[in-house]
Amino acid sequence: MALTKSDIPDLLLPGLKAEFALAYRNEQHADVISQLATVIQTTQPIQRYPLLDNAPAMREFVDERRAVGLSSQAISIEDKVFESTIAVERKALEDDQLDLIRLRIRDLANRVVHHRHELVVGILTKGNTIQGYDGTTLLATDHVEAGDEASNMSSDALDSAGLKSACSAMISRRDNEGVPLGISPNVLLVGPQNMWTAIELVESKGTAVSSGQVNVFNTMLKVVVSPFITDDKWFLLDTTRAMRSVILQQRSDVPVEFSSLESVRGSDSAFFSDRFYYGVRARYNAGPGMWQTVYAGGIAS
Repeated sequence: MALTKSDIPDLLLPGLKAEFALAYRNEQHADVISQLATVIQTTQPIQRYPLLDNAPAMREFVDERRAVGLSSQAISIEDKVFESTIAVERKALEDDQLDLIRLRIRDLANRVVHHRHELVVGILTKGNTIQGYDGTTLLATDHVEAGDEASNMSSDALDSAGLKSACSAMISRRDNEGVPLGISPNVLLVGPQNMWTAIELVESKGTAVSSGQVNVFNTMLKVVVSPFITDDKWFLLDTTRAMRSVILQQRSDVPVEFSSLESVRGSDSAFFSDRFYYGVRARYNAGPGMWQTVYAGGIAS
């Protein structure tokens, strides 16, 4: 039997699924969030994370091992269900406007990745209100470090002095026994308002190398700009550690799903509204991680 215009939606779906999958992979490769956050794959709707700060320091093996168990301090992250759906006019398919539809499908993949980006950065920008595993907020002035009070936030504007102070504070971090953690800040995360200041501070080679004026940040830090930082806040991060300042929790058993409500023969939407629907669904969430791996500036006290 010859194909008709009404067969197009059913025949189009496999190609659109492949289009979405390819665009989603490309967006993931281009996104920086996997470099900023610790990505945890889980099969649980609620995942509990015990004390995240450090493993015990090495010691001489003299008599027997001294095992350190998991702490009662913990945070729990519950995944959420997110969706994005587009409507396509039936006549757009009949008029062979397939390239325009494919562009919108690719944009769905972009929306998934960018939403996770927004969630991760949101944990940092709201870090002084989000409780971490140690009983205080992720960004706070009253963390406990080897029995002493420690801060990982300030109201300092982004400049050379503020950045040096933040670097020194992070590198000085100690575990509960007073042993240095070896924190190594390597990323300066800013929004558009601080973008040019950050680039000038970090990427400038210096203008008077011969007289000793060398840019000390140039080989130490990488600038990352996020559109989801909409004010003057800036964040110094150590992303070299397994546990970072933000956890992005994803369901390994529930992959990102692209689906449709489109069959002409079986769809109420096609019959009543002359439209087909294409959408994406995913389960994930973000939460605070290791406070020692972040220092925030521009935070009002």
